[in-house]
Amino acid sequence: MASLSVDDPKHDSVRGRPGRKRRASILVAVGLLAIGAFLLWGPIGLGNGPLNAGVGATQGWTDTGRRPVGFIIPIQNSGDTPAVIDGLDLIGGTRFPGPRLLRLEVLTSSLCGGAWPARPTGRGFALAGCGGTDAGSLTGHAFGHTRPDRFGFAGAAEVTAPRPGTCWVMTEIVVHYHVGIRHYSATDPYQLAVCADSGPVNSAMHAAETG
Repeated sequence: MASLSVDDPKHDSVRGRPGRKRRASILVAVGLLAIGAFLLWGPIGLGNGPLNAGVGATQGWTDTGRRPVGFIIPIQNSGDTPAVIDGLDLIGGTRFPGPRLLRLEVLTSSLCGGAWPARPTGRGFALAGCGGTDAGSLTGHAFGHTRPDRFGFAGAAEVTAPRPGTCWVMTEIVVHYHVGIRHYSATDPYQLAVCADSGPVNSAMHAAETG
């Protein structure tokens, strides 16, 4: 019986079969994972999608209450189909610590823009100076189309207060949401600094701008 030499192309073909089988198995596994992710989360939308939750100006204030801090999230939906909120991330990225999120709420007022500190009430938050009451959890809430002449539907985030002598700073906000079966993650600028004392507010706001 003839033997195969190392240089024989038949020898390379036989030797390469296990490698090809492994590669094929890996491709099949990757395909199954992609199909599973599609069935679980739906297709991933491109870009930010129709939702925007950013604030166009750097803001900051002093909070000496040592209690949880509330601030406004003006959510705008430029699309015609309701967008359902799945979650939200507050991004720091400066030399100051970022805020630690405690809970998210929906407010009924959309008459004011900006961070506008949210005033705690017996069961949630109200937008200080702009009216409105707490309307339940932001997660799972569906936001319809926003009129161009409105600031957007107001959400509120409750975060931990800055420790004495310190500040927390955020630079961006990321809203995870879906429209139908299509999922998005919208990243928008949101430059906010809250300090326990008035001294470092300006430097904290500068860090938010340049972070």
